[in-house]
Amino acid sequence: MLKTISKMQMVEERLRQAYGDGLFQRKDINAGEYCTTDAEMTTILNRLRQQNKLADFGVSGLYQFVKWNNDLGFPIEDIAGPEEVADFLYLKDDSGYCYGNDLLLYIGLSDQISRMKTIASNNVCRKQFKKICNADLMVKPAIAKVTAENKRFLQAVDTILTPGMLSVDEFTAEDVVRQLAEYALSDGFSIVKAKQIIFSLPPKAVKLLLIKGFYDEIFK
Repeated sequence: MLKTISKMQMVEERLRQAYGDGLFQRKDINAGEYCTTDAEMTTILNRLRQQNKLADFGVSGLYQFVKWNNDLGFPIEDIAGPEEVADFLYLKDDSGYCYGNDLLLYIGLSDQISRMKTIASNNVCRKQFKKICNADLMVKPAIAKVTAENKRFLQAVDTILTPGMLSVDEFTAEDVVRQLAEYALSDGFSIVKAKQIIFSLPPKAVKLLLIKGFYDEIFK
């Protein structure tokens, strides 16, 4: 149990100094550095959230101090949106990538906005469906460890392996595969490493990349 309100105020002030207006996670907070126990820190964070000082994104252990915008004459919460939250949790420091229709939209092969954002990340160990800020998200483990070097290649491969991604208005399946292959190698990713990734995949995935023509486009 908390002993005094002043301890809560002290912890709040130090958290504000440490994280400012940015996102932060409970797992990154060492309670001892704030002269509290883990139980006290959890209680403090819960109370700050109840007081509307911390935002609730529908994600356990994720926090941000709320700023209030009064430009319209009444207070509106100024907090991170679903894109920023997803980036923070799954994509920062080149730890993940968006794929599927999100990638097709990015490279101009689709004009459809996805109902559900699809992400692959180093930061999860199983496929999960999330609702962040009322936006739907599916996140799964990446098909290989994501780095800045291989990210585009993995995006393209995962998109090819996603059912329905080659059925695009105004483009043939061959057009989509060709442009995805060009994107996959557009940052200079080596053919040798591309081949290593492909043949580390399950046989069914390798066969699909061959059937769809992606392998031939990469290694032509």
